[in-house]
Amino acid sequence: MWTAEDKKHRKFVLIHCWRILKDKPKWMERRKQLAATNTGSNKKQKTKANSSPSSAALVPAPLTVGVDATAAAGEDPSKRPDGKKTEKKMLRQRSTIEALDYLVAKMKQTDDAKECKKEQRCNKLMALQEEKIKLEREKFEFQRDMEDERILSLDLTSMTFRVQQYYERRQDEILARRGC
Repeated sequence: MWTAEDKKHRKFVLIHCWRILKDKPKWMERRKQLAATNTGSNKKQKTKANSSPSSAALVPAPLTVGVDATAAAGEDPSKRPDGKKTEKKMLRQRSTIEALDYLVAKMKQTDDAKECKKEQRCNKLMALQEEKIKLEREKFEFQRDMEDERILSLDLTSMTFRVQQYYERRQDEILARRGC
């Protein structure tokens, strides 16, 4: 294959590379094409297996075990593998999607934490407001008790008749409210 395409008819020196690449779809197609064009030639070909690239095209590639075998079975063998740029693009897309998924999960976690803290703050605020209302109620009751004590301890003898009647009614209300 090399000598057929090389204009200077040099000898092929990269056999170690050929052993790696010979079973790749691109080179299998190339060997098939060359074999099809060389069928009409009168050149003698070696009969030993794996002695030349054209005879290697007739030998089926060994099946690999594992993930590659299932991938190779599902794909068209004549389809060329993705190039480096395509692989890098797909890797970037996958990593971008994974990064976005991670960020969305983190944002959700943060939002949940914020919501939890907000709920805790609201609960604390409600408890403080209830405490404030309770204290204001106690303050009001204390002031009312102080006013009641002042009214009950008034000397009514020195007051006018109308003022005496007013304070007597108030004293009666206070005593009724206290249950005396």
